[in-house]
Amino acid sequence: MKSGELRETLITTTEESVTEQALRETSLRLAPKGALLVAMYGATVGRVARLGITATTNQAVCHIVPDPKRADEQYLFHALKAKAPELIGRGVGGAQPNISQGTIKDTAIFLPPVPEQRRIAAILDQADALRRLRRQSLSRLSDLGQAKFDEAFGKVQGTVPLEDAVKDTLIGLVRDAEEFGNEFAYPYVRMDAITRNGQFVPALVQKTDADRLELERYALVDGDLLFNTRNSRDLVGKTAIFRGMPGAVFNNNIMRIRFNQKWDPVFVEAYFRSRAGARELEKRKSGTTSVWAVYWSKLKSFPLPEVEYETQLEFRRFIEATWIQEESLKVEQSKYESLFASLQHRAFRGEL
Repeated sequence: MKSGELRETLITTTEESVTEQALRETSLRLAPKGALLVAMYGATVGRVARLGITATTNQAVCHIVPDPKRADEQYLFHALKAKAPELIGRGVGGAQPNISQGTIKDTAIFLPPVPEQRRIAAILDQADALRRLRRQSLSRLSDLGQAKFDEAFGKVQGTVPLEDAVKDTLIGLVRDAEEFGNEFAYPYVRMDAITRNGQFVPALVQKTDADRLELERYALVDGDLLFNTRNSRDLVGKTAIFRGMPGAVFNNNIMRIRFNQKWDPVFVEAYFRSRAGARELEKRKSGTTSVWAVYWSKLKSFPLPEVEYETQLEFRRFIEATWIQEESLKVEQSKYESLFASLQHRAFRGEL
């Protein structure tokens, strides 16, 4: 189990395995089913998960085995999740701080009697289930647009190279870690604000400073296609349509793509995420173990399905209707997130 695999609440599979010989001859230890896992560094730092199988972990993961006489497993899971911001704050390093095992061991947790822990965990489980349902609704809404695209355009035969559809492209601004954060003036869109399923997430956008020439050259406007040019192999090539954040500029791991009058960016973005588009994109990736890239020299030949502009706009209108539903769901989601945060805060202060 590697720290990057702590993406789900319950872990039941691993990407890699070790041999019995490795268990005998190295310092590796088996973590039992039911252990709690905390990512100590990397992209998932501070993430907490439960182990649903017996497994080993790498050096970036701390596993915790609760004493059933003193701590309920599910209660401790919720408690550690609530402590994640504190743990990250006590870490050392830059944009991705490292958390030590000592920091985790020294973390104080409110620990009432076990029956009371179980009662609190049950309440938090119910509240968490409600907010996860809203998240799933948002995810399904995004999937609906992709399904519509595949159904309507999956069998189009003619193609046009991407470079013939593009008006201009631009790679964004380089900023060191100390040059962006919430204390600066202008929104600074980085690759983490682009999700795997094509969503642009304004809440994940930090800020930077920029001079007048930078603001003019690197400004984003509604309808710009954001293309993630450098990332891990499975994430490089993420795309999203920028919207709803005036005055924003963008990072050098993002390419801004603008199209000529015969191509709609919403249609093109959907094709990047289609099954056929994903296959073509995979052919254009290059890189090493940890960093992969898609360069314009290869991307410009990316084949777009030859579809009439008015038909593209019909698809866009469908997507815009899902955007309206999405905003409504996000408002509901925000309410459930606030409710859960309030319950969590009260629970670990002994007020629930």
